Amino acid sequence: MANVSIIGAGHWGIALASVVADNGYNVMVYARRPEEAKSLNDGYSSYFKDVRLNKNIKATSNVDEAIAFSNVIVISIPVATIYDFMNPIIENNPNKIYLFTSKGLYNGKSISTLFYEKNKSLKLAVLSGPSFASEVVEKKNTAVVIASDKAPVARQLQIIFNNTHFRVYTTDDIIGVEYCGAIKNVFAIICGMIDGAKMGTNTKNAIITRGLNEIAHVISFVGGNPKTLYGLAGIGDIMLTCNSLESRNYSYGFHYTKNASISYNQNGTIEGLNTINEIYKIAHDNNLEMPIINSLYNILFNHSTIDVESMKLMKRDIKDE
Repeated sequence: MANVSIIGAGHWGIALASVVADNGYNVMVYARRPEEAKSLNDGYSSYFKDVRLNKNIKATSNVDEAIAFSNVIVISIPVATIYDFMNPIIENNPNKIYLFTSKGLYNGKSISTLFYEKNKSLKLAVLSGPSFASEVVEKKNTAVVIASDKAPVARQLQIIFNNTHFRVYTTDDIIGVEYCGAIKNVFAIICGMIDGAKMGTNTKNAIITRGLNEIAHVISFVGGNPKTLYGLAGIGDIMLTCNSLESRNYSYGFHYTKNASISYNQNGTIEGLNTINEIYKIAHDNNLEMPIINSLYNILFNHSTIDVESMKLMKRDIKDE
Protein backbone atom coordinates (compact mmCIF):
# COMPACT_ATOMS: atom_id res chain seq x y z
CA MET A 1 0.00 0.00 0.00
CA ALA A 2 1.51 3.34 -1.10
CA ASN A 3 1.75 6.47 1.03
CA VAL A 4 0.59 10.05 0.45
CA SER A 5 1.34 13.11 2.58
CA ILE A 6 -1.06 16.04 2.97
CA ILE A 7 0.30 19.38 4.17
CA GLY A 8 -2.63 21.22 5.74
CA ALA A 9 -5.50 19.97 7.88
CA GLY A 10 -8.16 22.44 6.74
CA HIS A 11 -11.35 21.69 4.81
CA TRP A 12 -9.64 20.85 1.54
CA GLY A 13 -6.71 18.98 3.03
CA ILE A 14 -9.04 16.65 4.93
CA ALA A 15 -11.35 16.23 1.93
CA LEU A 16 -8.45 15.15 -0.28
CA ALA A 17 -7.05 12.94 2.47
CA SER A 18 -10.42 11.19 2.57
CA VAL A 19 -10.40 10.59 -1.20
CA VAL A 20 -6.91 9.10 -1.16
CA ALA A 21 -7.60 7.02 1.96
CA ASP A 22 -10.78 5.65 0.36
CA ASN A 23 -8.59 4.50 -2.53
CA GLY A 24 -6.54 2.37 -0.15
CA TYR A 25 -3.53 4.61 0.41
CA ASN A 26 -1.94 5.36 3.76
CA VAL A 27 -2.25 9.09 4.40
CA MET A 28 -0.23 11.28 6.75
CA VAL A 29 -1.72 14.74 7.36
CA TYR A 30 0.42 17.56 8.70
CA ALA A 31 -1.62 19.67 11.14
CA ARG A 32 0.02 22.80 12.53
CA ARG A 33 -1.73 22.47 15.90
CA PRO A 34 -0.92 19.36 17.98
CA GLU A 35 -4.49 19.21 19.26
CA GLU A 36 -5.79 19.01 15.70
CA ALA A 37 -3.33 16.21 14.92
CA LYS A 38 -4.58 14.32 17.98
CA SER A 39 -8.19 14.76 16.88
CA LEU A 40 -7.36 13.43 13.42
CA ASN A 41 -5.60 10.43 14.93
CA ASP A 42 -8.76 9.80 16.94
CA GLY A 43 -10.70 9.74 13.66
CA TYR A 44 -12.27 13.19 13.67
CA SER A 45 -11.69 16.60 12.07
CA SER A 46 -12.80 19.87 13.64
CA TYR A 47 -14.02 20.90 10.16
CA PHE A 48 -16.24 17.84 9.67
CA LYS A 49 -17.38 17.01 13.17
CA ASP A 50 -20.08 14.55 12.14
CA VAL A 51 -17.79 12.51 9.91
CA ARG A 52 -15.77 9.51 11.03
CA LEU A 53 -12.49 9.60 9.09
CA ASN A 54 -11.06 6.65 7.20
CA LYS A 55 -8.73 4.60 9.39
CA ASN A 56 -5.97 5.00 6.77
CA ILE A 57 -5.64 8.68 7.77
CA LYS A 58 -3.04 9.51 10.42
CA ALA A 59 -1.72 12.91 11.47
CA THR A 60 1.34 14.63 12.88
CA SER A 61 2.28 18.16 13.93
CA ASN A 62 5.87 17.49 12.83
CA VAL A 63 6.21 18.61 9.21
CA ASP A 64 9.47 16.71 8.71
CA GLU A 65 7.69 13.49 9.65
CA ALA A 66 4.95 14.21 7.13
CA ILE A 67 7.41 14.97 4.33
CA ALA A 68 9.46 11.84 5.03
CA PHE A 69 6.32 9.68 4.97
CA SER A 70 5.81 9.80 1.19
CA ASN A 71 7.20 10.80 -2.19
CA VAL A 72 3.84 12.36 -3.08
CA ILE A 73 3.19 15.61 -1.20
CA VAL A 74 -0.19 17.35 -1.45
CA ILE A 75 -0.09 21.00 -0.33
CA SER A 76 -3.37 22.45 0.96
CA ILE A 77 -2.38 25.62 2.82
CA PRO A 78 -3.18 29.28 1.98
CA VAL A 79 -1.36 30.65 -1.06
CA ALA A 80 0.13 33.51 0.96
CA THR A 81 2.09 31.03 3.10
CA ILE A 82 3.01 28.40 0.50
CA TYR A 83 6.27 29.81 -0.82
CA ASP A 84 7.93 30.64 2.50
CA PHE A 85 6.73 27.39 4.07
CA MET A 86 7.45 25.02 1.20
CA ASN A 87 10.58 26.53 -0.37
CA PRO A 88 13.09 25.00 2.09
CA ILE A 89 11.21 21.70 2.02
CA ILE A 90 11.27 21.49 -1.77
CA GLU A 91 14.92 22.56 -1.93
CA ASN A 92 15.83 19.70 0.42
CA ASN A 93 13.52 17.19 -1.29
CA PRO A 94 13.64 18.03 -5.02
CA ASN A 95 12.73 14.57 -6.30
CA LYS A 96 9.31 14.24 -4.70
CA ILE A 97 6.01 15.00 -6.47
CA TYR A 98 4.30 18.16 -5.22
CA LEU A 99 0.59 18.73 -5.87
CA PHE A 100 -0.69 22.23 -5.09
CA THR A 101 -4.40 22.55 -4.36
CA SER A 102 -4.81 26.19 -3.25
CA LYS A 103 -6.01 28.77 -5.77
CA GLY A 104 -4.28 32.13 -5.94
CA LEU A 105 -1.19 34.10 -6.93
CA TYR A 106 1.88 35.13 -4.98
CA ASN A 107 3.81 38.29 -5.92
CA GLY A 108 2.03 38.33 -9.28
CA LYS A 109 3.03 34.78 -10.20
CA SER A 110 1.50 31.34 -10.07
CA ILE A 111 2.88 28.93 -7.50
CA SER A 112 4.40 26.60 -10.10
CA THR A 113 6.18 29.55 -11.74
CA LEU A 114 7.78 30.56 -8.45
CA PHE A 115 9.26 27.13 -7.88
CA TYR A 116 10.13 26.42 -11.52
CA GLU A 117 12.18 29.63 -11.62
CA LYS A 118 14.50 27.95 -9.13
CA ASN A 119 14.42 24.40 -10.49
CA LYS A 120 12.69 23.52 -13.77
CA SER A 121 13.20 19.79 -13.20
CA LEU A 122 10.82 19.71 -10.22
CA LYS A 123 7.78 17.44 -10.49
CA LEU A 124 4.93 19.89 -9.86
CA ALA A 125 1.20 19.68 -10.44
CA VAL A 126 -1.97 21.54 -9.50
CA LEU A 127 -5.48 20.30 -8.77
CA SER A 128 -8.49 22.47 -9.57
CA GLY A 129 -12.14 22.32 -10.56
CA PRO A 130 -15.67 22.75 -9.17
CA SER A 131 -15.42 21.09 -5.79
CA PHE A 132 -16.71 22.05 -2.37
CA ALA A 133 -14.79 20.13 0.30
CA SER A 134 -17.95 19.22 2.21
CA GLU A 135 -19.45 17.45 -0.80
CA VAL A 136 -16.21 15.59 -1.48
CA VAL A 137 -16.21 14.29 2.10
CA GLU A 138 -19.85 13.26 1.65
CA LYS A 139 -18.79 11.30 -1.46
CA LYS A 140 -21.01 13.32 -3.79
CA ASN A 141 -19.90 12.96 -7.40
CA THR A 142 -17.16 15.47 -8.22
CA ALA A 143 -14.94 16.07 -11.26
CA VAL A 144 -11.60 17.90 -11.14
CA VAL A 145 -8.53 18.38 -13.30
CA ILE A 146 -4.90 17.78 -12.41
CA ALA A 147 -2.42 19.81 -14.46
CA SER A 148 1.28 19.19 -14.89
CA ASP A 149 3.73 19.97 -17.66
CA LYS A 150 5.19 16.51 -17.02
CA ALA A 151 2.69 13.92 -18.26
CA PRO A 152 3.90 11.01 -16.08
CA VAL A 153 3.37 13.16 -12.98
CA ALA A 154 -0.20 14.02 -13.96
CA ARG A 155 -0.95 10.38 -14.76
CA GLN A 156 0.43 9.09 -11.45
CA LEU A 157 -1.65 11.59 -9.49
CA GLN A 158 -4.73 10.78 -11.56
CA ILE A 159 -4.38 7.12 -10.57
CA ILE A 160 -3.96 8.03 -6.89
CA PHE A 161 -7.03 10.27 -6.70
CA ASN A 162 -9.53 8.93 -9.23
CA ASN A 163 -12.46 6.82 -8.00
CA THR A 164 -16.18 6.36 -8.57
CA HIS A 165 -17.16 9.59 -6.78
CA PHE A 166 -14.05 11.70 -7.54
CA ARG A 167 -13.31 11.75 -11.26
CA VAL A 168 -9.94 13.17 -12.31
CA TYR A 169 -9.00 14.52 -15.73
CA THR A 170 -5.50 15.66 -16.72
CA THR A 171 -3.99 18.49 -18.78
CA ASP A 172 -0.54 19.88 -19.47
CA ASP A 173 -1.69 23.51 -19.15
CA ILE A 174 -0.53 24.09 -15.60
CA ILE A 175 -0.38 27.89 -16.06
CA GLY A 176 -3.90 28.12 -17.48
CA VAL A 177 -5.34 25.99 -14.69
CA GLU A 178 -3.59 28.05 -12.00
CA TYR A 179 -4.78 31.38 -13.35
CA CYS A 180 -8.34 30.12 -13.87
CA GLY A 181 -8.43 28.96 -10.27
CA ALA A 182 -7.05 32.23 -8.99
CA ILE A 183 -9.16 34.68 -10.99
CA LYS A 184 -12.44 32.84 -10.50
CA ASN A 185 -12.15 33.79 -6.81
CA VAL A 186 -12.22 37.44 -7.85
CA PHE A 187 -15.39 36.97 -9.86
CA ALA A 188 -16.95 35.01 -7.00
CA ILE A 189 -16.54 38.13 -4.84
CA ILE A 190 -18.16 40.27 -7.55
CA CYS A 191 -21.09 37.86 -7.94
CA GLY A 192 -21.56 37.75 -4.19
CA MET A 193 -21.81 41.54 -4.18
CA ILE A 194 -24.34 41.48 -7.02
CA ASP A 195 -26.55 38.96 -5.23
CA GLY A 196 -26.12 40.71 -1.89
CA ALA A 197 -27.22 43.99 -3.45
CA LYS A 198 -30.11 42.22 -5.24
CA MET A 199 -29.04 43.54 -8.62
CA GLY A 200 -30.59 40.65 -10.49
CA THR A 201 -29.79 37.51 -12.45
CA ASN A 202 -29.31 39.43 -15.71
CA THR A 203 -26.57 41.51 -14.12
CA LYS A 204 -24.74 38.55 -12.63
CA ASN A 205 -24.77 36.53 -15.82
CA ALA A 206 -23.57 39.51 -17.83
CA ILE A 207 -20.66 39.94 -15.41
CA ILE A 208 -19.77 36.25 -15.54
CA THR A 209 -19.89 36.14 -19.34
CA ARG A 210 -17.88 39.31 -19.89
CA GLY A 211 -15.62 38.24 -17.06
CA LEU A 212 -14.67 35.12 -19.01
CA ASN A 213 -13.30 37.44 -21.68
CA GLU A 214 -11.12 39.22 -19.12
CA ILE A 215 -9.83 35.95 -17.70
CA ALA A 216 -8.97 34.77 -21.22
CA HIS A 217 -6.91 37.94 -21.77
CA VAL A 218 -4.85 37.23 -18.67
CA ILE A 219 -4.35 33.54 -19.45
CA SER A 220 -3.11 34.38 -22.95
CA PHE A 221 -0.81 37.08 -21.60
CA VAL A 222 0.89 34.76 -19.07
CA GLY A 223 1.33 31.95 -21.59
CA GLY A 224 -1.56 29.66 -20.74
CA ASN A 225 -4.10 28.15 -23.13
CA PRO A 226 -7.37 30.15 -23.22
CA LYS A 227 -9.24 26.93 -24.03
CA THR A 228 -8.57 25.82 -20.45
CA LEU A 229 -11.07 28.48 -19.41
CA TYR A 230 -13.89 26.38 -20.86
CA GLY A 231 -13.07 23.29 -18.81
CA LEU A 232 -13.42 22.24 -15.19
CA ALA A 233 -10.79 24.66 -13.86
CA GLY A 234 -12.44 27.57 -15.64
CA ILE A 235 -16.15 27.81 -16.28
CA GLY A 236 -16.81 24.72 -14.16
CA ASP A 237 -15.31 26.30 -11.06
CA ILE A 238 -16.79 29.71 -11.89
CA MET A 239 -20.33 28.29 -12.06
CA LEU A 240 -19.83 26.68 -8.66
CA THR A 241 -18.21 29.50 -6.72
CA CYS A 242 -20.20 32.37 -8.21
CA ASN A 243 -23.52 30.96 -7.04
CA SER A 244 -23.16 29.63 -3.52
CA LEU A 245 -22.64 30.99 -0.01
CA GLU A 246 -20.54 27.89 0.61
CA SER A 247 -17.86 29.65 -1.42
CA ARG A 248 -15.84 31.84 0.97
CA ASN A 249 -15.17 34.39 -1.76
CA TYR A 250 -18.81 34.62 -2.85
CA SER A 251 -19.88 34.81 0.80
CA TYR A 252 -17.41 37.62 1.41
CA GLY A 253 -18.85 39.64 -1.48
CA PHE A 254 -22.42 38.93 -0.39
CA HIS A 255 -21.80 40.17 3.16
CA TYR A 256 -19.67 43.09 1.99
CA THR A 257 -22.78 44.72 0.53
CA LYS A 258 -24.44 44.44 3.93
CA ASN A 259 -21.78 46.23 5.96
CA ALA A 260 -19.50 47.76 3.29
CA SER A 261 -16.47 46.59 5.22
CA ILE A 262 -13.42 44.80 3.89
CA SER A 263 -12.84 43.50 7.41
CA TYR A 264 -15.77 41.06 7.25
CA ASN A 265 -14.46 37.91 8.90
CA GLN A 266 -15.35 34.28 8.41
CA ASN A 267 -13.82 30.85 8.79
CA GLY A 268 -11.17 30.46 6.09
CA THR A 269 -8.94 32.45 3.76
CA ILE A 270 -10.48 34.82 1.20
CA GLU A 271 -7.98 34.16 -1.59
CA GLY A 272 -9.78 36.52 -3.97
CA LEU A 273 -8.79 39.55 -1.88
CA ASN A 274 -5.12 38.92 -2.52
CA THR A 275 -5.71 37.92 -6.14
CA ILE A 276 -7.56 41.12 -7.04
CA ASN A 277 -4.46 43.10 -6.10
CA GLU A 278 -2.22 40.81 -8.15
CA ILE A 279 -4.45 40.80 -11.23
CA TYR A 280 -5.08 44.55 -11.08
CA LYS A 281 -1.33 45.13 -11.05
CA ILE A 282 -0.77 42.78 -14.01
CA ALA A 283 -3.51 44.53 -15.99
CA HIS A 284 -2.34 48.03 -15.07
CA ASP A 285 1.35 47.38 -15.75
CA ASN A 286 0.69 45.73 -19.12
CA ASN A 287 -2.25 47.80 -20.43
CA LEU A 288 -4.68 44.88 -20.38
CA GLU A 289 -8.29 46.00 -20.72
CA MET A 290 -10.10 44.57 -17.69
CA PRO A 291 -12.97 46.91 -16.74
CA ILE A 292 -14.70 44.47 -14.38
CA ILE A 293 -11.49 43.81 -12.46
CA ASN A 294 -10.92 47.57 -12.28
CA SER A 295 -14.42 48.11 -10.91
CA LEU A 296 -14.02 45.55 -8.13
CA TYR A 297 -10.65 47.05 -7.21
CA ASN A 298 -12.27 50.48 -6.98
CA ILE A 299 -15.01 49.15 -4.71
CA LEU A 300 -12.63 47.36 -2.38
CA PHE A 301 -9.75 49.82 -2.23
CA ASN A 302 -10.79 53.20 -3.69
CA HIS A 303 -13.99 53.81 -1.70
CA SER A 304 -16.28 53.40 -4.69
CA THR A 305 -19.63 51.60 -4.55
CA ILE A 306 -21.21 48.79 -6.51
CA ASP A 307 -23.86 51.18 -7.88
CA VAL A 308 -21.25 53.66 -9.13
CA GLU A 309 -19.12 50.96 -10.73
CA SER A 310 -22.14 49.26 -12.28
CA MET A 311 -23.12 52.51 -13.96
CA LYS A 312 -19.56 53.06 -15.22
CA LEU A 313 -19.57 49.62 -16.82
CA MET A 314 -22.94 50.20 -18.48
CA LYS A 315 -21.84 53.61 -19.86
CA ARG A 316 -18.73 52.27 -21.56
CA ASP A 317 -18.47 52.89 -25.31
CA ILE A 318 -20.62 50.53 -27.37
CA LYS A 319 -18.70 47.87 -29.31
CA ASP A 320 -18.89 44.50 -31.03
CA GLU A 321 -18.91 41.49 -28.73
